[in-house]
This record gives sequence, structure tokens and C-alpha cells, in this order.
Amino acid sequence: MTTRCLTTTLLLAFPLSLLAQQTSQDRFESASLAWDAGHYIEALEGLERLLSSAGNDELVEPIALLTGELYRVNEVAPDGRAVRWSPDGRFAVYETGTGSEASTRIVEVTGGQVNPVALIPGSGVVFSPAGDRIAYLVTPRTPELIAARAELLSSIQPGDRAGFRRMRAELARIDAEHSHMVVTELRLGRERQVTPAGLGIHSVIFGPSGDVLYFVGNVKGNAERLDIYAATWGGEPRRITDGPGLKQNPRLVMGGTHLSYEAGADSLGLVEISTGRTRFVRAPSPVFSADGSTLAYVSVEGEQSTVNVLSLEEGSQPVVVASASYPIAQTASRSCPACPEHRSITLSPDGSRVAFQAMPREDWDLFLVAGDGSGETRLTREVQHDLFPYFLSESRLLSMKGEGRHRRSHLYDLETGEVTWLFHNNSVRTVAPEYEWAPSPDGTSLLIVADRDGNTISPERGVYLMDLSQKVSRSEVLERVRASLAAERALRENGREMFAAIAEEVRSVVARTSTSRIFEYEEVLFNFGSKYITEPGNQMAIDYLMEELRSFGYEPELQWFDARGTRTANVIATLTGAIDPELVYAVSAHFDSSRRGPGSDDNTSATAALLETARVMAGHPMSATIQFAFFTGEEAGLFGSREYVRQAVEGEVKLVGALNNDMVGWAENHRLDNTIRYSNAGIRDLQHAAAIFFSDLITYDAEYYRGTDAAAYYQAFGDIVGGIGSYPILASPHYHQVHDVLETVNHQLVAEVSKATTAAIMLLASGPSRLTDLSVERRGGSVEVSWASAVESHVTGYIVAYGPESDPLRATITVSEPRATLEGVAPGTVVAVKAVNERGMQGWDWVRGVVAR
Repeated sequence: MTTRCLTTTLLLAFPLSLLAQQTSQDRFESASLAWDAGHYIEALEGLERLLSSAGNDELVEPIALLTGELYRVNEVAPDGRAVRWSPDGRFAVYETGTGSEASTRIVEVTGGQVNPVALIPGSGVVFSPAGDRIAYLVTPRTPELIAARAELLSSIQPGDRAGFRRMRAELARIDAEHSHMVVTELRLGRERQVTPAGLGIHSVIFGPSGDVLYFVGNVKGNAERLDIYAATWGGEPRRITDGPGLKQNPRLVMGGTHLSYEAGADSLGLVEISTGRTRFVRAPSPVFSADGSTLAYVSVEGEQSTVNVLSLEEGSQPVVVASASYPIAQTASRSCPACPEHRSITLSPDGSRVAFQAMPREDWDLFLVAGDGSGETRLTREVQHDLFPYFLSESRLLSMKGEGRHRRSHLYDLETGEVTWLFHNNSVRTVAPEYEWAPSPDGTSLLIVADRDGNTISPERGVYLMDLSQKVSRSEVLERVRASLAAERALRENGREMFAAIAEEVRSVVARTSTSRIFEYEEVLFNFGSKYITEPGNQMAIDYLMEELRSFGYEPELQWFDARGTRTANVIATLTGAIDPELVYAVSAHFDSSRRGPGSDDNTSATAALLETARVMAGHPMSATIQFAFFTGEEAGLFGSREYVRQAVEGEVKLVGALNNDMVGWAENHRLDNTIRYSNAGIRDLQHAAAIFFSDLITYDAEYYRGTDAAAYYQAFGDIVGGIGSYPILASPHYHQVHDVLETVNHQLVAEVSKATTAAIMLLASGPSRLTDLSVERRGGSVEVSWASAVESHVTGYIVAYGPESDPLRATITVSEPRATLEGVAPGTVVAVKAVNERGMQGWDWVRGVVAR
């Protein structure tokens, strides 16, 4: 039989349904590869075809996981924190405000739906075991308390972290001494107040019957001693602990028969509630199993760390279940040992297994071991931190990946080994940082505090409910894919129009970028060691930057200033504009490092990218002036950027836009990806376009500038800032560590960032900047719109767009003067204006206003 006949026979014998399935699987793999490469339009088109075709049900979950969330998510509140559950899982709780402004909202969760129950004017709400009562603390807003808080807040100097910690502790003491307890019966709505005379109240829990309250208190004026007190309705509080020191974190254990509390650094008190008898066990910062029968803790002696498990039955001895010469993380935050986001060790609900966090090399990984010490398994091996394990059930573990500015929740199936990334915002580009997690008692739901819209600038953080028993439907995934596809097409088309007039010019300049040169810059700066302002490497770096910039043809300047008693300097190279030299765009990076090490990623990577951008643009001026600003003193307190901006304001420099890059060289895998960190949506889209059309960089985005050099621009000139950095989407374990060394940097990634930065700054400095002084006034049946003339000399006209908030660019007109009259425009209409120059280039952002209602 010929090969062809054999193949035909096999195909005829092969079920057609399996052939179709294999074909669909191939198409899904092709779409996944396109997604991995950052070719999102091609990927989404393929995924849409798969979801729109009959069958392919087995691909719905993989597509959901590739494009966003697998499980249903509902928004509980647009702003909240301190999320938690009632013991029966019927109620969810979150707080808003702080101090005397704090309040707590209680919602009932039924079938994934959320219904308001109560608004409580206080914080620290706890439920009785039956869930029918709550207790909480109220801090009255008295003039005395307001004055005391204001005095403390004004006493802290910027950068004084030790002082800040002391201030926070003192604020907690003051609040406690002004607080009282309130108990509410949820079903009846009845309240009663418990105000122990002469005592400050720090935290409270219910006893097993719900008729007794246990609280942490101190005699007012004595902050050196905290005790556990028991209080009944109308009775005087009874102190149940003795001896000096701080007793904290009470909780019910052993089925509610005992009360535990931490007594000092490594001692745990166990009070038998029926007799009051107390015994002590050595257990530093312990965590407990859900049934309260077992605890676990980490102890460290010399270089040896051990994980210990102890049954709370009297006479039991601790069992060492794991031991290592590398670090094993201490068990919990003393401020909230029960919070999953603070645990680094956890017990399964029945205490039979332990998951813990250890660092065999530079990053934290998760390990699993039985309660008798057998069967130790390593769960993670990723090149980023895996943190805060928490058992949702005997076979499912919740954990976080990443660094504090963007952690991501993951679910581990301990039987199959499957790992699921849980929370997203279901969009391709925007990052959704997570901050808090609270699993329901039965492990089927998860409360998450996150910036799902990617906005880390505003103080609001949303509260979301994820139902781990309800997966998204096929229609929901298809709707998600289509929305993402429309957004990607619009982003690409908008970017193509932005760059149309100068695309070839940009391409020719970007083509000069050299990865070899970038590595040379990085190697020289690396060899200087730490470039912190007090270290010799700082001055070496200043001299080197000056020398390199001169070799490119610039005449760089030094901005000398004093910071923390040390003389240091920014290095500034200027490419004077050919048409409007008085208009300035800044592109910056800090070259100093932390005191601990050479800072190859933080921030030699962005320094090298900026050097290469300056080199390839030398002798190629744009319409406006570009300043390449190499800042110092960022790690000491953002000193260099503040000095640069101070001089710009003092000198009345017309700074109309800025890019600031920070930490652009670390890649956890093969992907060349980074985050656009912006305050201006126009610059965000411009940078996406620069990356898409002129580099191999894959870009995400987040509204983010606080704690970076971009903050100085924002505070002085408003939201004119963009830039690129790994945070808050990647999580380098080398951040601020001695091992932030050259071999951890992906030099091609740095080159792609340099290309995207070059393209972005060329476009910014070629077209009109954002207009100012927009006025939108209704006069009779018309709306008069006016604005200040564009500052660029080559502007030929203006585009005026208007429409509802949901579609603000619905209608457009073009005018030649800085004014327009709009007819038939409804109140609430958004009006936006851009300038257009003689090359047909539009401004990179709209100035916006709203027609008064």
C-alpha cells in the first residue's frame, strides 16, 4: 500500500469529530502564539472565529484564561479596604475612610449577588460565631483628637521612615484611648455601647457564645502594656492576662474552648475559657488551622530555618516538618495575622498539611509538606516572588505572585497541579493591581481589593467579589474578545494616523539603535558599583555621562545641588528645536542606584536606553526642544527630578510634555514586555503606537506616577507625563537587592524600550501640544467654545469634537481660529479640542470641557 493510500485509510478511520477538534486546537495554538508575541489583533481575530464557530466548547476555558478571568466577578464597591467575611460566609465587610472618618459597610452575599445590609460608623467590625451580632470600634471626632492627629502628622519630615512608623504607632494609641465599642444585633438593629472606663481599646472579638467580648486594652497613659479583657453587657471589664508587656491578636481556638493571644516575641498564651487557666507555648507569630486545632510557625537559629507544627492538645510537642539553610519567611504580620495577604505560612483546614514560603535563591517560592514532615514538594519555580499561601480547602491553595505594587492572585489545584491566574480586568493592555484578598470561610468566594481600571493615582480602590464556583459563559468570553479586538484595532489605527506624517523619519532614526552600544553603557555603569549619592560611583557616573554625551555632539550641563548633606548633580543634554525652540519636552531616567548594589535594572537599564536615544537623535532636531535629563538622588528621595522641575519653574521654561523611564530591563521570561506608566491618556496611546510600529516591545499600561520621578513633573505641570517601567506589571526579585546585577538584565529589551522612547519623543516634539484655557459657555441656544491659541508657530487650525460622555468624539468640526459656536448641543455634552499643524499632525491630547447642565 502506498503512503498516500495508507494516510487516506487512516483519515477515513479517524473520527471526523476528532479531526475537527484537532483543527480547532491547532487554530487555538496559533492564536496563543500570536498573543504571546504581542500580535493581539491577529490573536483576537483567531479566537473570535473559534468562539463564533459551532462546537469548540473545550476551548472556552483556555480562551477565557488567555484573555482575562475564568470566574465570575462582581463589583461590590468602587472604593474600600480591609475586606473580610462573617464566620458563616453570609456577610462580607469592607471599610472606607480612616481614623475618626472610618466607616464599615456590611453586605449580604447570596448566589454571587451582593445586597447592602448596614453602614457602620466605625472600623474593625467583627462577627459573633453565629453571625447574628457585630462589634466594632468608634473613634469620636473630638477637637482634642483632631488637634493631636494634626500635630503628629505635621511632625514628620519627608523620607523619615522610622519617624513615620513611630507616628503611626502613636496615632493608633491616641485613637484607641478615644474609642469605644458598639455591639449591634443585625436582625433587630438594636445597639448597645460598651465604654470601659479608663481603658484604651485596640481590637475586639466575640466569645464562643456571642455574649462575651474579649478585647485588647491598655490603661490610658500606659502604652507599654496591653492586656486581654473580657466584658459582658453592663458588667465591668475583667482582665484575663497578667504580667508586663504587650498581649495582642486574641482569637478563639480548639473549637472555641480556648482563647489564644500573643505574649511577646515568641510566646503564645492559651486561656481555657471555662476555667480561666492559662498555659504558654513557644510559638513566634503563629498561624492556625481553620478548625483551631493546630498551629504552625517558623523559627530561625543562625542560618537554619525550620517550619514547626504544634497540636494544641495539652502535652503535645512541636514537630519540625521542614528545615533549610536558606530563608523561610516568618509566619505573619503582627498587625493582622489572620489576613491572607500577610501570611507566609498556612495550614490546611484540618491542620494536616502546611504550605510555606522559602527563598532557595533570589526569590520566594512555595513549598508543601504534610503535618508529620513527610512528602515535601516544591510548588513554584518562577523567577518572581510567590507569596502568601492560603488553603481554600484541603486541595486548593490561594497564592500571590509579584511585588507589592502589582501582585496577582493564583489558584493551585494540589491534586492536578493546575495553576490558574484569577483576577484581571479582561482587557489586553491595562494592568489591574491587587492589594487585598479575603477568602470566604468555605473557600468558594474571594473578596479582592484592586485598581481594576488601572488607575493607581486616585486613592479609590474597588472591592470585587469573585465566585470560584461560577465560570464565565461562552457568550461572555466572546463579548470580551470582541471588545478587546475593537479596542486593539482602534489603538492601532489611531497610532498609524498619529505617526503618518513622520513615520519614515522616525523609522530611519530608530534603525540606528544598537544593542551592543547599550550593553557597553550598562557594563561601564555596572562597574562603578553603587551609584547612591553618597557613594563614589555617583560621581563616576556623572563624569561618564558627561563624556558620552559630549562624544555624541552635545554640550551637556550639570545641575548641582545638595541632598542629604551630599553634593551631586543631574546631567542635562539639550537638542534645540528647529521651529519652536522655546517649547521643551523632557525625557528622563535616574542614574543613581540604591545604596545596596549596582542597580543594573534600577536604574542603569533606563539610563542606557536614554543614552542610546540621545545618541541616535544627535544632530536630528525636531520642531520643539528635547532635553535628555539624567537624574540623580532618586533613591535618596526623588531629589534630582525635584531640582530639575524647580529650576524649570523658576526659569519659566515652557515644559509641555515629559517621558520618564525607570526599571526597563528585567524580563521574567522570553517576552519583551513593559508597562507604560502615565498620567495622560494621549501620551499613553502615543507610546503604545511607538512600541507597536517602531519596536518589538509589548506594552501594557497603568495610571501611575506616585513615588517616581514622574511625580515632580505632575505636581508642577499637571498630567503631561508618560514613560516606561517594569512596575507595576512585572516583579523583579532583584529590586533594591545586591543581586540587581548585569546578568539579570535583558539587553534586547532595553534596546526595544529605547526604540519606543525615541519614536515617542520624536512625535511629541513634532506635533502640537495640548491646548489650554478652554471655555465652554452656553449663550441662548448656542454653546460658545474658546481656548488659548496654540503655542506652536506652525499650527494651521483646530479640531473641535463633541458628544455624550459615552462617545465624546461623535461629531467634529474644523476651525481656523481658537473659537467655535456649536448649535443644538445638550447639557452634559463633552467638548474636546486639538490643534493641527501644517503637516496635518494633530495634538497628542485633547483639552476637554463639559456643557453646563
